[in-house]
Amino acid sequence: MTRLTNDMHHLAVPLPITAAGRQAAEAFARAQPNPAKAEAVRLNTLAVWVTHQYFQMMDIPTDLHGSDSWNPLMQLTANVADLRLPDLGQLECRPVRSGESVCSVPPEVWDLRIGYVVVAVAEDGQTAQLLGFSPAVQGETLLLASLQPPEMLLDHLYALRQSSMPEPEPASPNGLIVNLGRWLDGLFDVGWQTVDSLLAPGVSPAFSFRHGMEDTVPSATAEDPAAKVRRAKLIDLAIQLGLQQVVLLVDLQGEEAGSRQVGLQVHPAGSSPYLPPGLDLLVLEADGTPFMQAQSRQADDFIQLQFSGQPGEPFRVLLRLEDAEYGENFLI
Repeated sequence: MTRLTNDMHHLAVPLPITAAGRQAAEAFARAQPNPAKAEAVRLNTLAVWVTHQYFQMMDIPTDLHGSDSWNPLMQLTANVADLRLPDLGQLECRPVRSGESVCSVPPEVWDLRIGYVVVAVAEDGQTAQLLGFSPAVQGETLLLASLQPPEMLLDHLYALRQSSMPEPEPASPNGLIVNLGRWLDGLFDVGWQTVDSLLAPGVSPAFSFRHGMEDTVPSATAEDPAAKVRRAKLIDLAIQLGLQQVVLLVDLQGEEAGSRQVGLQVHPAGSSPYLPPGLDLLVLEADGTPFMQAQSRQADDFIQLQFSGQPGEPFRVLLRLEDAEYGENFLI
């Protein structure tokens, strides 16, 4: 076999192999029945671990422990090196030794894979290089010179996520509108949940015009000038490097004069303590003209906007991050 020249994979991503990765590889190898199988499992584990670590750096979710490669029975009975990506499928992470020019792809991984990543593992097991990827294979060998560069893998995953997203429900001629006035009567639109069910424990959103707000107000009705209510919705923003989830909170309070105060907040979802920087929250007039805007910065745990309007007045809320947008139409 010929050795790779220095510039054949000048776009390869160099990565360290952490102690945790090496320990997992050695533990899995010790459980194998012979030295050849042990070495194959060790290299497979290191390739999967390095790819997992790379995706963690890129904020792409993985299910390492749900992968076949992390299953002791599958390690024993098959030659697998898959990394499961939630909602996408299994990505095969095939190892090669530094200096090799082809990658072996066993028949058992020719199907049910969303792509193939090739990882060059250094002889000392301390470092590795993510050489590139192929969306498919045609046989038992994959020429390294034919690999697409690693950044194309991210584009490939983004395209898969976009194609797997459900088509939006068809809107009526005037668009789907959330009538906040109906919330005051306890009638909530699909997808809008209590705040406590979506925000992390201990997070207690507050607005300057609100004191002691509850998720629901049992005695309040639309006729009550001081009626108040709030609800939250989980929003998926499919950005290029993965799926970013945030929580949109809408807070409504009536005033004695008949107008209503509207508060909007956006919070991080799940275990993330901060919003992604550069997330825009906009309120648009009925004709699409921007009325108010807020943008998240580094280490912002929420952003908010507040305004007042008359019952029946329309507005639109727009969330925007990179090339992803989510909009929702409302009536005050």
